[in-house]
Amino acid sequence: WSAVLAGGRRVELPTYAFQHERYWLDAPAGVGAVTAVGRGATGHALMGAVVELAGSDRMVLSGRVTLASLGWLADHAVYGTDVVPGAALVELVLRAGDVVGCGRLEELTLQAPLVVP
Repeated sequence: WSAVLAGGRRVELPTYAFQHERYWLDAPAGVGAVTAVGRGATGHALMGAVVELAGSDRMVLSGRVTLASLGWLADHAVYGTDVVPGAALVELVLRAGDVVGCGRLEELTLQAPLVVP
């Protein structure tokens, strides 16, 4: 290994499964915080960030919807494809409305399902 990892050193590793020691660096404070990159937090589980578009009164709200982060989405499949339930989409629209000062939803028409990656 010395030819591949020049300057490396040997370290003792745990000898059984219950001997836990961390060998990874701690993440610096602020990693993953949306405010660190100029976005505002929404305080919502599905919608993580909001940013106001420069020179306009428009806003972009974003979030991450994956089976890894929201395991309950796997319970909602249509013909074997995991999709976001309509009720969750209504919740997202209502939250987006709250952020921009519009607290009412009259109608929501879905053209296609939101497939979960």
